[in-house]
Amino acid sequence: MSELLTSTFNGMLISLVSLFGPLFLVLGGMLYTKVKRYKRSRYYAQTGHSYFKVVQDTGLYGEYLCVAAIEERVPNPFILTNLYLPHPKNRERTTEIDVVFINQSGVHVIESKNYSGWIFGHEQERHWTQSMPNRKKFRFFNPIKQNELHMKAMEQTLAVERSLLHSWIVFSDRSTLKRIDVADVPVLNRKTWKQQIALPGEARLTLAEQTAIYEQLLQFASADEAVREAHIAAKQRVT
Repeated sequence: MSELLTSTFNGMLISLVSLFGPLFLVLGGMLYTKVKRYKRSRYYAQTGHSYFKVVQDTGLYGEYLCVAAIEERVPNPFILTNLYLPHPKNRERTTEIDVVFINQSGVHVIESKNYSGWIFGHEQERHWTQSMPNRKKFRFFNPIKQNELHMKAMEQTLAVERSLLHSWIVFSDRSTLKRIDVADVPVLNRKTWKQQIALPGEARLTLAEQTAIYEQLLQFASADEAVREAHIAAKQRVT
């Protein structure tokens, strides 16, 4: 009886392996490719986050996808992530910028919102609204105003003309920008944004100037734990 059970079990195991083995190999290969690509990215080099931490965190994953989109379209791009710049109104605080991209047209300050659902917002409103398929609604701080703070911090840190700075608000492709009333700041889904961000634009900065700005900002990347904790504590006090 035991021999019969063993034979039956072995037969079932062989069938399962033959049935699902190729699928596991394909999925494993896809995962390996994604992890390998991630570890070659500037996002990994600058943050040190593991791939699995990033894909499980909606905010981090949105930042990485922005970086990956630039890397796909621009050879050897100047990219910086998670910059902690001195706050423009309180030098004892910092403000965190998701992604910065530097090219010949200037410094692109990118605020990533990796949200799903319908998005409603007006440029002058303090809060925007995210409406989900289950009819639940969530309010979040106006990303244009949020990035305006980043723009002021960048302007003060670099001491450059404001016209060299470009603000971008990037939402996930899983979201629908249902009613967005804005004038000058581009608010786009990632698919549309990554087509526009790769355009060279008017030549305002030489390669040497781009390099100098990158090196100046590099000191504000890879902030240590003390800086990150102080930033979070300050945000909580304001909230």
